[in-house]
Amino acid sequence: MASKQEPNFPLRLLVDKERNRVVVAEASADLIDILFSFLTLPLGTIIRLVSKKQLHDHQDIGCINNLYQSVENCGAEVFWNHICQRMLLCPRNPCEALCQKLKLKVDDSEPTKYFMCSTCLWKNDYLLSTFAGVRCSCGKLIDKEMKLYGDSSEETHEDGVFVKGGTMYLMFDDLKVLQSSPGNSVQQLLQLGYKNFHKLTELFINVGLKEILDLLKQALTSKSPLSDVFLSNGESKRMSTSSPKHGPKTENWIYNLKVTVRKTKKKILYAEAEGDFVDFLFSFLTTPLGSILKLLNGNSSLGCVDNLYNSVKGLNPSWFTRPSGTPLLDPQVAPQFGCWKQPLKLNEEATPSYWYGTGVIKNNIGYSLGNGVISKKKSLLSNPDAMKLFDPRSPDGTREISKGFVRRPSLFVIWDNLQVIPLANTSSISFLQKLNVSLDDLEEHVVSIGETEALNLLGASLTSKAALTEGLFCCLLKKPKEEVKA
Repeated sequence: MASKQEPNFPLRLLVDKERNRVVVAEASADLIDILFSFLTLPLGTIIRLVSKKQLHDHQDIGCINNLYQSVENCGAEVFWNHICQRMLLCPRNPCEALCQKLKLKVDDSEPTKYFMCSTCLWKNDYLLSTFAGVRCSCGKLIDKEMKLYGDSSEETHEDGVFVKGGTMYLMFDDLKVLQSSPGNSVQQLLQLGYKNFHKLTELFINVGLKEILDLLKQALTSKSPLSDVFLSNGESKRMSTSSPKHGPKTENWIYNLKVTVRKTKKKILYAEAEGDFVDFLFSFLTTPLGSILKLLNGNSSLGCVDNLYNSVKGLNPSWFTRPSGTPLLDPQVAPQFGCWKQPLKLNEEATPSYWYGTGVIKNNIGYSLGNGVISKKKSLLSNPDAMKLFDPRSPDGTREISKGFVRRPSLFVIWDNLQVIPLANTSSISFLQKLNVSLDDLEEHVVSIGETEALNLLGASLTSKAALTEGLFCCLLKKPKEEVKA
């Protein structure tokens, strides 16, 4: 199955051939590390990875792919700069340094690089960018690549990345993962209805990148990804639709969203939104899967990926390389990739401080470097000076006034399937004509978006083709009619 040019991993399957189902698989820590790394991937990365491969199943993940395609289709003028658009299409993994150590790298994003302006460097103006193609205030490109010195993330863990190496794990068709032990094997096989091995056949296969990407896709769309991928099972159990979370109405709302309903269909046709709300929607793409599963409290209805998340929660901490706490359960949004105004409790990692020095200090001795050096640790550098960090989410790259990904002011139409269309230089009359809907069938409402409504929308975007209707229809407030003055 796996290509000879890439790493591959042995996988032992016990298969019920009568039902054409994988009952249980036994996998090494290296493969489990890769599966657990799915939780660190931002949604935009997942969409990019699964859509560019010719996978055997073409089922979309809700309508989040429409959000991704909307970013692709928007002109560069919609964003503050071309970097903002690139950030949404190729978001940074908050666990990038760890995932670079996996035996097989699922995320094909380029590692973070560091750049300074070679002109302003000699003027003691230390502006640092982690994005290529940035233009300095002096007009020159910030294109002098710098090596980051003394980064603690470079520390190696020979005993595995997320879980300790040299161990074996049981993996079930619904992606539940347990430590491999006779006790766990007996208990789980009995629960699945097997008193012996008479109906089970052993298969030994090698798993490579294609199978890993297939598993990623099926984990988000199916209840039986192992059978789907390794037995080419065409009768996989599909995901259910996310149910709106009816709870106490959020008092601390963040946005008022104007939506237009088609009365005869009882569905939201489209919404009109300004830049703040569109930034919030686009930020779904920069959010790691593990953070989303935590927000949805294990009830995402998203394939069977909840089982993968709950397996991490259920494993004995001593089996992880970091017993004090694994980042898999709540991987924060990478620094500079978050949405500054949003109703969800999605934390962006604190942007680290960076220092520029003329050399490094080793064993209390200073060593001068002609081109200088940068570090997150002031104590490691000779003659350290604080650096300013370029932030693309603003008109001029300063963190103090960072606003988001899209320009302000701006107005957008968001369709029920989360296609986002900028309305700049668009005729509203032509827009209504293209709807081909009787105008008296349209009714305008206002939805106040707080945490509950935002969770509804997030869940629906991952499991439904009509995210606005599925997530927000239950929250509609009819817009008060204005009095007509004589």
